[in-house]
Amino acid sequence: MLPHSIVEQLRHGRVTGQDYFFRSGIEKAPIDQVQVTVLGCVGDEQAERFHGGLERAVLQFDCDHYAQLSLLFPKSAPLFNNGGYGENLIVAGMNEHNICIGDKVAVGSVILQVTQPRQPCFKLNHRFKEPTIARYSQHNSKTGWFYRVLQEGEITRNDEIQVIERPYPQWTIARVQHYLYAEMDNLAATTELASLPTLGMEVKSVFQRRLATNEIENWHSRLEGLIKLEMRVVKIIVQAAVKRFYLSRTDLGALPPFNVGAHVTVKLPNGLKCAYALCDSAIEGVYQIEVQRACDNQGGSQYMHEQVNIGDVLSVYEPVNEK
Repeated sequence: MLPHSIVEQLRHGRVTGQDYFFRSGIEKAPIDQVQVTVLGCVGDEQAERFHGGLERAVLQFDCDHYAQLSLLFPKSAPLFNNGGYGENLIVAGMNEHNICIGDKVAVGSVILQVTQPRQPCFKLNHRFKEPTIARYSQHNSKTGWFYRVLQEGEITRNDEIQVIERPYPQWTIARVQHYLYAEMDNLAATTELASLPTLGMEVKSVFQRRLATNEIENWHSRLEGLIKLEMRVVKIIVQAAVKRFYLSRTDLGALPPFNVGAHVTVKLPNGLKCAYALCDSAIEGVYQIEVQRACDNQGGSQYMHEQVNIGDVLSVYEPVNEK
């Protein structure tokens, strides 16, 4: 029998940076009813251009995962509630082990088709205050999955949701994830997945690239990467051969805290990345870095001294604290 259940919750939300040091649409509020178009739930916003789209229109997550995650990560247990993964459809009993790529799913007056597993990123680590949660979710098939919309319509809370067609029963979400993240050098699986018709291009292109290059990916930066902030130079103080730069977020959001000895990496417009120690600062919403002028003509210090002015915007990665 094909999987079926009911929609326990519907959620959508707007992008916010209020509770994080980055823009995110993960905080979604429960609603009783929603219109669904080919681009997803009406009123649901995405923080990045590569989020959402035709093949990532609707996200579903198995709410039974939250109880399991609470036991495994007790310090974060209060955060493992419905909607924690930013899902639109919250449904019990449909999960990565019994849902397959290409499944057609009927819910309300909408017809959906499973496209790909959700690929978690480091933002989940911040969401749940646990630095390993993105990696754990990826390698233990607790990610949720995306749908494309085959038939637009309306979904209401407590609607029945059921798989009505299964063209690829061999390709559960969990099995695709196995070859995506674990057995990455399996040529037969890679070849089949590289041409699986209903698999979303975000994931399908990974397998196609492996065939073309015979190389596998390093997922470290996606799972544990640092947040990049856009920061404006709001003040410069010159003291002999040293310049002190005062940096503030362009969106005026909160800054990640730092410990004594922490440093930030600044990406300069000329492509250089340079690490600078953060000065102990009592100014709220401002980072301060001191840059010693160096004798070289191509280094970051030379660029900071000669090219960077008040009002300029720099890309600054969140602080790395001393252990």
